[in-house]
Amino acid sequence: MGNAAAKAEWSSVEISDGIKINENEALSILPSLVTKEATRMESTGKKWIVSESNALLWSTKQVGMIKSHSLIRDKDGNTFATIIIEKMGMKSLKQYICKSTPSFEGQEPLSDEDLTKAGIEKGTVLYPFSQISTVRKMTTATSTYSILTGKDGNTFKFQLLYKGEKLSSMGLMAIMREGDTPVAKAQTVGLKMKPVLEAASGVDPLALVLMGYSLAGGDGSAGALAGAGVV
Repeated sequence: MGNAAAKAEWSSVEISDGIKINENEALSILPSLVTKEATRMESTGKKWIVSESNALLWSTKQVGMIKSHSLIRDKDGNTFATIIIEKMGMKSLKQYICKSTPSFEGQEPLSDEDLTKAGIEKGTVLYPFSQISTVRKMTTATSTYSILTGKDGNTFKFQLLYKGEKLSSMGLMAIMREGDTPVAKAQTVGLKMKPVLEAASGVDPLALVLMGYSLAGGDGSAGALAGAGVV
């Protein structure tokens, strides 16, 4: 697929309201961020804002270099999520979004070994909340976003919430779906490759943005996206 074909496909996709989070806001990273209407949002470097009003949605801070993690902060500067990389390869990436409260009864927090790998102080109490799993090819990529629901022995159990697809194009053009329904579209625009997300009502925009970063990670435009500290 060439850039023109990707742009035509991306532009033709119409997004529809999400259903699952409207039925259960506990599936969202931060319920106050769940979209109440179709919303265009964009990155201004370390911050994400609503395009129309410039209202701050969240900000990010990367901590560390090799052993690193990213903090996601609300509009008041309070950290409500921590992003850690579980596994990263040339063609794949697995990340956990962690919170300070458990996702299910009996869940154990990250071990000191896991914390150290992510450059986090031992004794910090963090629980995996959701997972982003991404597979990259030369010019395309696919990603899934799943909510942690329990544990079977030593294996986590997940509920799939979103699927993402990066089209073959210059910069990022991605489509995110809930089931088979498109609920958001992401792209990079302008010479500085500014990330933009168009999201339907009833979706978790932070989860979708994080998927966008993971999809773009192997692309030449990733430098613009890495500024948010989550790639």
